[in-house]
Amino acid sequence: MKKLIGLIVAGVLILAIPQFTSAADDEVTLTGEAVDIKCYTAGRSGEAHAGCATACASKGQPIGFLTEKEGKKLVYLVVAGPGKAAKDLLADHMGKKIKATGTVIDADGLKVFTIKSVEAGA
Repeated sequence: MKKLIGLIVAGVLILAIPQFTSAADDEVTLTGEAVDIKCYTAGRSGEAHAGCATACASKGQPIGFLTEKEGKKLVYLVVAGPGKAAKDLLADHMGKKIKATGTVIDADGLKVFTIKSVEAGA
């Protein structure tokens, strides 16, 4: 049942991506950490959790981008630019500080970061 719900959510997000990307704002560069969303919501992130997060990202689990704005943590759902997969851009960077460039959308509270490029060691 959980897998079915996950697949439905993923399908809805995939269908909605063209809508997000067509309304994209100007390109931004954010510094933060690539996180496995499920593990992050359970309190697990950072270098100590990088191995697990990398394994999950490589399997296609949803990836988040954890950054800070005005002293508050902020997590974006990550999607990649056209013809790319988020896991291909971020799996090797899970749990590490990176600098990512792309566009940010806030669609009725869902914050989405469409990443075009990643720079390690930010």
